[in-house]
Amino acid sequence: GGRRQLAQTVARETIIKRIKMAIKFGIIGAGRIAHKFCKAVERVEGASVIAVASQTEGKALTFAKEEGIALSYNTYEALLENPEVDAVYIATTHNFHYENAMACIKHKKAVLCEKCFVLTKKEAEEVFRAAREAKVFVMEAMWSRFLPAIKQAREWILEGRIGEIELANCLIGFKADSNPENRIMNPKLAGGAMYDIGVYAIEIMTYLIQAPIQEVQTMTTYAETGVDKVNSITLKFENTIANLQCMVTASCPNSLYVYGTKGYIHIPNMHYTQECFIYTEEGVVEHFQKPHDNGFEYQIKEMIGCMERGALESSIMPHKDTIECAGIFDQCLGTNI
Repeated sequence: GGRRQLAQTVARETIIKRIKMAIKFGIIGAGRIAHKFCKAVERVEGASVIAVASQTEGKALTFAKEEGIALSYNTYEALLENPEVDAVYIATTHNFHYENAMACIKHKKAVLCEKCFVLTKKEAEEVFRAAREAKVFVMEAMWSRFLPAIKQAREWILEGRIGEIELANCLIGFKADSNPENRIMNPKLAGGAMYDIGVYAIEIMTYLIQAPIQEVQTMTTYAETGVDKVNSITLKFENTIANLQCMVTASCPNSLYVYGTKGYIHIPNMHYTQECFIYTEEGVVEHFQKPHDNGFEYQIKEMIGCMERGALESSIMPHKDTIECAGIFDQCLGTNI
């Protein structure tokens, strides 16, 4: 009898767990990054993708067939009107994020919006205000903040392993296709280095150095299409200066260093990273490594956890950090009009 009772208890707990939170995602935008998101959702308990929408005729249907998704729509509105959809992953180009996020909030759908979240501080503030008023969870999909190696580096800093942080630097870049129609080079699609990869440099750095920014200095060079191609940003925190550089016209070794009074941390390839190193004054080197072949699953788990608790924002990627980052965009690109 005991065995049957145990089996019934386990079955009941499984059902309760399933009832507790089974988030059904809809996807807006059916590009490459949306495929990666689908693969990540497959790894997450309590999440599934049930719908996809694209405004390009036939694209959503093709995507749905490839990913085994039940529903496909030719308009975002049709997806948002489906009561079965609990949450939306926004995978459109940067220029559409603001209007897409506002539409999701209007339909009371939780939002995970691909980075960069929006283009200006004003837009960020408006989206989060609307989300608070509607009591809807909204988060920027800054997946790098959730990677185990980034979290480990932050723990080392919080534990005081490298002492007081004095200086940090970050270099991120790649050589984009120079075709003016390419997403990165096209001003109509909110192209440029800052929105595409500068956002990583800023938001990984502000996650590691948890202090108010006191001053921002920026320098920018522009491509022929008018988008920013190289950015240099200096952030002055209370006791730390962080230098960030990003570019889309040349390849470079993407990496981040944080230097403290007792040692330093190196994070190679920080936005995709699977490892980090700590070097102490005594010459001891520690290496943390946790491989991943997708990496999006960590942010999805965070979102589900927040929604289960009834939280409207994530403590790892809070609204204030997205707003602060957008303020740096404004300063760098002159968008604060």
